[in-house]
This record gives sequence, structure tokens and C-alpha cells, in this order.
Amino acid sequence: MLLKKRGKKAKDLGNHPDRIAGLVDASWHQPDEPLPSRLEGLRGWIEGEWQHCDDLLRREVDVHGTRVLLIWLRGLVDLARIEEGVLQPLETLSRRPSDIRQIGSVLHTVHIRSIGLRYELNTAVSDGQVVLYADGSKVALVLDISDPPARAVEKAENEPTIEGPQEAFIEHLELNIALLRKRIRSPRLKVESMRIGVYSKTTVCIAYIEGIAKPTLVDEARQRLRKISIDGVNDINKLRELIGDAPYTLFPTTEETERPDRVTGSLLQGRIAIMLDGAPTSLMVPAQFINFLASAEDYYMNYTLTLFIRILRHIAYWSSLMLPSLYVALLSYNQDLIPTPLLVSVEAQHRGIPFPTTLEALVMMCVFEALREAGTRLPKAVGQSVSIVGTLIVGDSAVRAGLVSPGMVIVVAGTGIASFSLPAYGFVNSSRIIQFAFVIIAGIFGLVGIVVLGLVLVTHLVSLRSFGVPYMAPIAPFTWSDMKDTFIRVPWFATRRRPEQLEPIDRVSNRSPAPRVPKKSPYGEGQP
Repeated sequence: MLLKKRGKKAKDLGNHPDRIAGLVDASWHQPDEPLPSRLEGLRGWIEGEWQHCDDLLRREVDVHGTRVLLIWLRGLVDLARIEEGVLQPLETLSRRPSDIRQIGSVLHTVHIRSIGLRYELNTAVSDGQVVLYADGSKVALVLDISDPPARAVEKAENEPTIEGPQEAFIEHLELNIALLRKRIRSPRLKVESMRIGVYSKTTVCIAYIEGIAKPTLVDEARQRLRKISIDGVNDINKLRELIGDAPYTLFPTTEETERPDRVTGSLLQGRIAIMLDGAPTSLMVPAQFINFLASAEDYYMNYTLTLFIRILRHIAYWSSLMLPSLYVALLSYNQDLIPTPLLVSVEAQHRGIPFPTTLEALVMMCVFEALREAGTRLPKAVGQSVSIVGTLIVGDSAVRAGLVSPGMVIVVAGTGIASFSLPAYGFVNSSRIIQFAFVIIAGIFGLVGIVVLGLVLVTHLVSLRSFGVPYMAPIAPFTWSDMKDTFIRVPWFATRRRPEQLEPIDRVSNRSPAPRVPKKSPYGEGQP
């Protein structure tokens, strides 16, 4: 897929088959040259390769006549572990080591592996590991005693919940995987890692449960990641745009979350998680429209409450899209659909407003978006003040000055409140743009334009797919068995099977017997 999109680029490379192959595999930037066989050669190559890198540290130790070189980067390695796990054990050797493996046998480190290529040494040092090389050896040892800077596991900021776990992913990939292992304690939880980026060498991993996830789905995710050829990947959004379906759509075709419990629930359904080192969020594929209107807290409260809240979210989403455009259409073209007392009141409010209703709505929406951005970008203490001042004082002043009508302020504020009720922030951003399109169409064609644009929007949503799964499933195509977790959430004892659209290998998710209903005593209540 990516090669077809980059066909023009491949044609421009001319007669360079190695570079054309580099569009799939960036290994042509890293020739498989072996390490020098002498310490002087390795030292000279390191000095040239890592020139002007003042944070590269080297330590040469003499072990009974064998010179040993240690290489690491400052700030990425635990210096105390170097002293206790490497230097002190080397002093305990009573005679000259026969080979480098004998040196490795006395080191007090958890994980040791050997490398023999130059690019492997560069990668290991860049990862924050210590490379040990002995004079005359053809291989070097990589000592995993890295200690990169990382923050502690904290509460979820973008997806807060009152009930349920409060842990969130951080920028450390190993800790993020550990949060998943903490919840799924089975060897069937598979984690496959690969490197992406010619220069960044960022680690990306695919997590899935063997025996549940569809094998072809795992292969598709694996192939899309392997075809990426880019200088560096430092953010999950860049990865999402490179592997997602329908790149020009406003709707996200991958789901993003910072909560390990949500990822765990998706894995148990048969979905796949894609995590990036340095990103505090995880991607989940395939993504479906219905997933963006479900919150993690829906599964931590009684299912009867979830019914009302989910229906409220669906109403809020479509209200955030349609409310301003309906207001404009009714006032501009379809006044006969408004009750007479309400029409008289609204027309009285618009008396003296110098702008047409369409322009008034667009200006108010732009001001509201500007206030939202100001409150988001500023620090919390200042951002809340800006939002309150902008909403109350500026809105009231605009109404008093006769620039906007009170009804328009209420409609735009209600639209903002409706969008804030949605749990997925990335999904909300798409509706912020579609709102303007609906208002413009409503100002030109009225309700007819809203209906036509709505049909175009629904047709577009039905045509989308995410990793081969219909975006609007289980609504279109309709699957009755999967409707148990869409507009409502049935109780756990009634959830027997995994979603059919994901085609999991093991379709049964709940084998527990249904709860018994106590029989009434023939002797009356309270009698045996």
C-alpha cells in the first residue's frame, strides 16, 4: 500500500535497486560491517562515528593483560550498576580470561547478549546500554543496565474516571508492557517488537492474545509497520497516519487511549494494541465508530446506568454536529416550522443585530473555538480563568452590545457542552470541523442542505474500514449479536460471545453459568 503511494518517489531513484528496497527496509543506511578485531581499530572507529558526541563515555580496564573497553552514554545508564555489576566483578578474575564469554560469566547483570556488527553496537549504545569489548575478540557484549529518564505511573489525565483503576501509560515502553502483563497474566499475551526510523530507531511493539486475535489481522498490522520507511517516529500520531486507513478522512480509523484497562479489554475482544516507545498512549485496531462513544467508566458502573448515559452521549454527539445548523436553517429559511410564540421571541432577539444569522453563527463558533484553544494551551490555573472570563464576560458583553443574540449564545454554548460530553478527544476534533460545513450548507440551502449533507456523511461513514473491519459495525452491516455493547451494555452474565465483526478464533468469552434466580417459598416470605 505504502509502496504504491510512493511510486513516484521510487521512479525518481533511477537505477538504484538498493535505495528502492530501502523504502521498505532502511538497512542500506546501516551496512552489515563486522566489528574491528583489535581494540585500537574499534577505538578509532568509535571516535569517528561518534565525533562531537560529548555525552559518549569510554572506560578502558586492564584484566590481567587483556584490555577491556566499556562504552555508554551519559544519562542513560545507571552508574552504580556499572561499578557494582561490571567493574568490581572484573577485579575478581584471578587469571587472564581466555575469551570474552568468560568475562561475561562473572558480570552481575540481568541480561547479556553478544553482537558482532557495527550498527548493532550503535543501536545498543543509543538504547542506553553498556557495550563491553575485549581486545582480540570478534564480538562485543551488550549489558542491559540502562536507566533512562522516565516519570512514574500517574493518573489518566485525558480519560479520567471516578471508579475503576487510575493508572495510565507513560513514555517508557517497558513499563507500559508491564502494565498489560499485570492485567493479563498469561503466556498467550504476545508482544512483538520492531524498529522504525532510519535515525530514531524507535521501538514499536504489537500486543495481542494468541488464540483470540485473528491471525490475518495480526499479519496485516505487522506488514503495515514493516513497510514504514521514515527518518524518525517520535509521536503516536505520526504512526497512526502512516498505518491508518482512509488517510484523508476526518474520522480516526485507529483508537487511541492512555488507559491500560481499556487496552486489556480490547485485547480480550480480539483487537490489537500498537505501542510506541516514548508515547504515553496506545493505538487499538480495528477501530469502530461505536467505540469512540463508549467510556471506560461504562464498565465500572451498573449496566442499568450505562443505558441512559450511552444514549445521552449519542444524542450529544449528533447535537454537537446539527444544533447550530438547525438553528440557522430554521431562522433563515424554515420559519414556518417554529411555533409562533417561540418565533416571535427569537425574532425579537435578532432585531437590531447587524449580521445575518449564518455569519453570526460562524463568528460565535470561531470565538468559542478560540476560547477553547486558549484554555487548553495555557497553564491550568490561568486556562480555567480564561475560559470562565471568555464565556461569561465576553459573551454577556457581546449580547449587551447588540452584536449577537442571546439565542445564538445559548445554541453555541450548548453545542460546546455536548461535544465535551464525548470521551474520545480525537474523535471530538472531527466534529468541530464538520460543524462549520453544516452551518454553511444550512445558510445556503436550509434544511434540504442539512439532509443532503447528512446523507453524504452517513454514506462516508458506512464506506470506511479499519484494518478490514467496517467502521460502522455492528450497525452497518447490522449484526444483532454485537449490539449488546453498543447503545446499551448488557450485564456481564449475558455477554457470552466476542464481537463477530472481529472474527476472533475463540468466539466464547464468558463460560460462567447464569446466576440462579431464587425461587419463592410456598410458605410466604421469610418462611423455609
